Formats: sequence, C-alpha cells, structure tokens
Amino acid sequence: MLSSFSLHNFKGFPKNIRRKLLRDIISLILIISSVLLAITLYHGAKIRHEASATIIADTTTIVKKRFSRFIEPIETYLVMGAEWGKSGMLEEMSEQELVRMFIPMLTISPNISAIMIADSTGREFFLKRDEGKWLTRISTGDTKTRQASLQEWHDANHPLRSWTEIIDYDPRLRPWFTEIQVREKGMINWTDPYHFFTEGRIGVTASIAWQHPAQETFSVMALDLLEDDLLAFLNSLRIGDHGHIILIEEDGSIIAHNKNDRIEDQDVQAPVARAIEIWNSGNRQKTSALEFSVFGRSWWAGFTPLNEEKEDAAWIMVIIPESEMMGDVRKSWQKIALIAVAILVLGFVLALRLVNKYSYQLRDLPQQNISSSHGQKEILALIEAGESATLEFKSTMRMNLKTGKKGKEIEIAWLKTVAAFMNSDGGILLVGVEDNGTIMGIERDGFENEDRCRLYFKSLINHHIGPEFSRFVTLKIFFLDEKMVLVIECERVRKPVFLTVGKNEDFFVRSGPSSMKLSMSQMMQYLEERP
Repeated sequence: MLSSFSLHNFKGFPKNIRRKLLRDIISLILIISSVLLAITLYHGAKIRHEASATIIADTTTIVKKRFSRFIEPIETYLVMGAEWGKSGMLEEMSEQELVRMFIPMLTISPNISAIMIADSTGREFFLKRDEGKWLTRISTGDTKTRQASLQEWHDANHPLRSWTEIIDYDPRLRPWFTEIQVREKGMINWTDPYHFFTEGRIGVTASIAWQHPAQETFSVMALDLLEDDLLAFLNSLRIGDHGHIILIEEDGSIIAHNKNDRIEDQDVQAPVARAIEIWNSGNRQKTSALEFSVFGRSWWAGFTPLNEEKEDAAWIMVIIPESEMMGDVRKSWQKIALIAVAILVLGFVLALRLVNKYSYQLRDLPQQNISSSHGQKEILALIEAGESATLEFKSTMRMNLKTGKKGKEIEIAWLKTVAAFMNSDGGILLVGVEDNGTIMGIERDGFENEDRCRLYFKSLINHHIGPEFSRFVTLKIFFLDEKMVLVIECERVRKPVFLTVGKNEDFFVRSGPSSMKLSMSQMMQYLEERP
C-alpha cells in the first residue's frame, strides 16, 4: 500500500545523466553535423549538375543566335545568288554590272573578303577587297594554266587599271567547288580552313551550286571568310578564359575554333577531341548539356545545329570547364560552408556553456557509478553522505547475521533494491556496509574468491530479475581497509522490471531511502506518469 505516500513523489527524481551528458551533447552535435554535411553534399551535387547543365545550354543557345546573325547575311547572299543564277541573270551580266551588284554586298558585310562565281566549264568571276580598292579577275580555260584578266577598281563606277596574267589556278579544283558537287543543289557547304590562292591566307568558304536550265553545266557561287575575321568574331563571344567555341561540319570536322592558334596544345585539343568523340558516338544529336572529364577536370559541352531544318547544316559546339561556370555558385557554397562551420562552432560553444552552467548542479546530483581509478575515495564519500533514493547499504549478500546462516530473505532484500533502482532513476547498492555506514566487508558471506562471488551475483540476477536486464546492472569489487565491498550499479530501465520470487512477480520502486512494492493498478498509474 502506498498509504500517505503520493505517486507524485516519484516524479522529479534525479536522472542518471552524469556520465551521459557530455556524450549526448557531442552525439547531438555530430548528428547535426552529419545531417548538414549530407544535405549540403546532396544538394550541392544536384545544384552543381543542374546549374552547369543550364549554363551550358543557355550559353550554347546564345552563341548560336549570335553566330547565326553573323553568318545569316552570308547564307542569304548565297541563296539570292543561286536564284539569280538559275534565272540566267548572272550569265547575262557584264563584268562591270557584276561589280556594281557585289561591291555593295561586300561593303555591307565586311567579314566577307571575296566572292567567286564559277561554272563546270572553268569560267570564273572573282571579286575581293584590295587595300582600299577592289580587284576583279575573270579567268577561263580547261587546265590549271589559265589566262586571267584582272581589273582594279576605285569603286563600282570607276575602273583604274587592267592587265592580264597566266595563273596556275583552276576554280574547279578548289575545296569550295569540289565539295559542293557532292551536295544537293541549293544546299550550302562550309569548307574546312584552307589556304586561299589569291589572298595567300587561311580561311573558310561557304558555297552553293545550281544547275543551269536546259543545260548539263552547273555553277557555284562562293564567299570567302578569312580565318582571322572568323576567329575575331568567335573570340568576341566571351565564355571564360578556357571556354571553346567551335564551328563544325555535320561529320564532326572543325571549320573554325576560337583557340585555333593553340590547337596543338594538348590542354586545348584534348577536351575538344573528347567532346566530339562522345558526340559522334551519340549519332550527332542535338545535345544541350554533355558532361565529361579530361585529365581529372570536369567539362561541359553543348551541341546545336545552326539550321535545324537542314540535315547537313554546320554545328556550333560550346565547351566550358565546370570550374569557370560554377564560379558564382562556388562562392555561394563557400558562404554556406562558412555559415555551417559557424553554426557548428556556435553549437560547441553553447554546449560548453551549458555544461559549465550546470556543472555545479551536476556535482550535486546523486552519484550513480563508481570510477575504477578513484573508487575508494568515491565510496567513502557516498558512505559519508548516507542512504538516499539512489543509494542503499546492505551488510551481506546472502548471510543472515542474526542466525549465522545463509538466508534466502537476505538475497531477496538486496534484489528488491536492485529492481527498485531500475524502475526508478537508477542508483548504487553497497554490499558490505552496515546501515550506520560501518564498513564490514562481505567476507562473512563466505565466497571462496571474487569469481565465485560474481557467478553467484549473476545467477541471482538472471533467475530473479531476468537475463535481459543483466546489461543494466554492473558489479564492481573494491577493497577498503582490506575488506571486500561490492558496488552494484543500477541503471534506469524504461521497461518495467519485475522481481520474480517463486510464482510471484512483484514491482518495486524507490521511495526515499527505501524500496516499495506497488499493486497492479498503482504500477500502471506509475508507468503512465513516469517521466
């Protein structure tokens, strides 16, 4: 019966946190750190991939639009020229009429260095800028040794001087003529960079062909772009110090590269070659974002055709190292990392302050475990403090000192205390100490040695309380003034612990310095209200 003892007295007993507080605080901080790190890494990788893909896709689109605006006049002029040619208008025009037609075209588009019109018979018209003036050439012949009539012009209406030359040149053998023959009439072809005959410099040529009505011959119109002008435009599209902008044919061959002057450099060549290799293996599809690695460095590439309506259109390829794209993102993540570190440091500081704040209160908490190194000193301090809700003394483990015989009631007495400690807030049972604090030792129990004592203790715990609870009870043996004292440390257990005696199972709790048995209803209420 509880009599005048209230169940509310069970609440608020000191908990066994002395040895767990620091461990729990450190564990909490480590868990929080791990969660923050995991979230940061996961979202960092996700954001990195999504941001890189978005940046390369947007950059490729922007470059395509700007490059399309750059070459749009060229392709427009070629289409117009093909229409004029099919109508027969170009054949009917004199040299001066052709000059009057095409000089304004080249003036409006200074990136076009020259224009050529040639047919399959070998006849050619050529017009180019020439140091502030204009130069035309009309050549004919069936062999590479051809007669050419050259004319210098101040403008479309003022010829200056004319002369003739024998030139080792046949337009039908030039790349812009030979390559266009295998293409469908009306399609535009871009050559790879090659050496211009008249200019003496490297460049690329766009050309278009048409069939003459009712004739077997065909003609080609071509426009030259100097490599320097093309590279100047590509370099004007700034995409970072190590970014690549490349114009490629449908078969993957390079037409122009903004780093053409350093194409032999392995650091420049390797990412370009790798990107084209991957693109070719994917059937040359439009790819907004392709991630790959070269020399341990991450790169992103985007591929898009200049004209998506044409199957054989040239392609724009943009390649950027991830490190340059993620500059701003990395700065943001550095800020996040600094904030995370600051939070962790603050957490440690607050934890230390918390421990310091409650250090005095923790010192006042009842001791519930004895250290191996300072055991004697701590036991003496406990004995001096006297019995309490978490400390009890027992003279012996099995010997009844009144009868001088071993008694089951002695065993049950201290087992009640162990069960009560486990059902309450834990505690320490000192065996070998009289109620008044006198240290007598357990020699009167008659154990042959320490091992026998430990086996006897373990057997009683397993039999009367249960082996599943043995991990919550620790037996330590100390010698004080050459007398053996047992220290039984009991941890608080969340599950109800019953003391089994015969067929009875009793539930005990601590009430002040003693143990008390509760009825079934009292036990249920206690467990419900237990903090």
